[in-house]
Amino acid sequence: MARRRQEIALQAEIETQEEWNEAINKDGLTVVDVYQQWAGPFVDIYQAYGGPCKAMEPKFRTIKNTLGDAILNFAIAKADTIDSLEKHRGRCEPCFLFYASGVLVDAVIGANAPELQRKIMLNLEEEKRILKEGGERREFIFQQIDQDEDEEVDPRLQRHRSSSVANAITSQQYTLAVIRPDAYADGKVDEIVETITQNGFKILVQEEHHLNEHDARELHRYKMNQEGYEEHIARMTSGPSVVLLLQKTDAKASTVDDLRELVNSDELLKTNVDYTPSTDNIHDELMLLLPHIARRPRTPEENLERTLAIIRPSALKLYKDAIIDRIRDSGFEVTRTLEIQLTRQQVEEFYASKKNEPYYEDIIQEMTSGPSLALYLTKKDAIQGFHALLGPAEKNKIKEATGTFRHDFDIVDAKINSLHAPRTRAEANRHLQFFFPEERILVILKPNLSDQQRSEIVATFKKAGFFIMTRKMEKLTSEQVAQLQQSHQGKDYYNELLNYMTSGPSELFVLVKENASQSWQQLVGPDDPAKAVESAPTSLRALYGKDLVHNAIDVSMDVEQAKNDIHLIFGDLDREEA
Repeated sequence: MARRRQEIALQAEIETQEEWNEAINKDGLTVVDVYQQWAGPFVDIYQAYGGPCKAMEPKFRTIKNTLGDAILNFAIAKADTIDSLEKHRGRCEPCFLFYASGVLVDAVIGANAPELQRKIMLNLEEEKRILKEGGERREFIFQQIDQDEDEEVDPRLQRHRSSSVANAITSQQYTLAVIRPDAYADGKVDEIVETITQNGFKILVQEEHHLNEHDARELHRYKMNQEGYEEHIARMTSGPSVVLLLQKTDAKASTVDDLRELVNSDELLKTNVDYTPSTDNIHDELMLLLPHIARRPRTPEENLERTLAIIRPSALKLYKDAIIDRIRDSGFEVTRTLEIQLTRQQVEEFYASKKNEPYYEDIIQEMTSGPSLALYLTKKDAIQGFHALLGPAEKNKIKEATGTFRHDFDIVDAKINSLHAPRTRAEANRHLQFFFPEERILVILKPNLSDQQRSEIVATFKKAGFFIMTRKMEKLTSEQVAQLQQSHQGKDYYNELLNYMTSGPSELFVLVKENASQSWQQLVGPDDPAKAVESAPTSLRALYGKDLVHNAIDVSMDVEQAKNDIHLIFGDLDREEA
């Protein structure tokens, strides 16, 4: 194949192992389009898929010109003649590899221009940080969840493989099928499963599921205007169905398309099996039919809690450094500190719940006798974890509680213990707000974002200094959307927005930070992703949004509005549970 150095001036062309080694070991970020001679590089494949020729080159050039970054490089590499790319031979999907100083840090498989732009922005920002501050680059691993071709899997064990499947679900490689109740009742499940597997599909999960009317209508909402819809809903709720999570790694386009083609060409399947109509539906159907897979267990990082510790004045004079070192050695991160001389009025406000206790005046006297030190702590299960380390609050019990903070740092002559910490999450929220005032905002990750996109957005929250106070996955009602989207009511796109926001589950967060509303607006960007790309190309809406309705993320307009929004979704976060 003739070289095209002049034709693709932006992209260096790589055809030998030596050129490959040199290209990927450059300083900065190098984005490599991997191709094969029989197909040509991605520009030709894209044309074969029906898109315009050289579709990505203008996008790459725009990104390069917009960012003006000398450390961003583009290349095309021929897999046929480069040993390092052997595993990419024989694949028809476009493949883009991201290298930073010799380390593979990311990849995009498939013709997805918005995803490429987003990954370029994210990885370039991370590489700049590493070059400036130092640090280790995370190597990207192509995850495989398939068994070896010859490996037999006991169908009874399929349901126990949920955790590994949940971490690898992608819209291109997986689909869902539902064997209808009448087929289940007639004993046709084994025959149907055999037909599906004989056509190259692997069954990752097989479970019984009895649909209620609501779930059946949600699952088949795309059929609601078709003849026989009500009769079909009645059949689907008449008894248990069998849900299959399927994978076909050699699918021509996607597993969804291949299953649809198979079902429509086989009479047994056509009369007994429903299937996912589009790759856009997979996440919502997983949430509906296999929620234990869609809602994967939280990692320790996601379960991170925050709490407050107060070193009282007498202990602060003697044990300040020792206490802080002990806290850190116990696995807590001390994210902020405040040394403060409290007035009597402040102490009375903080300890208002103790006003009728016999030791109330002793607290007032100790806490106003000198400066105290407030510590903002974070760790998994921080509230209960730190409270357990403190030991008993009563002075007459501290002597026996060897090994606890209150024992080891006790002030014998003091009438109260040396340290304070909240017992509950609501109490921790109130106490932290007293010493470290923060703004709270409600953030909504809209339906149909992939798990990977959600994870990347959450990582951006944390990198910007936001703490996740609480979070949950929930399908919003029309009434909730109407209250959350008041500023959009009356706009010509509002009905489309309402339908979209109620089409599937959203992930909702309460984020906290000093001056959260100011820094959030910079992080999220303008409502319209097209404007965000121009004015804030690294903002979240520029990276993840598609249009004004499908702009990936919604956020409270201001702090006062956020109070109402948070109460609507999460209730009173500062109120103790009954």
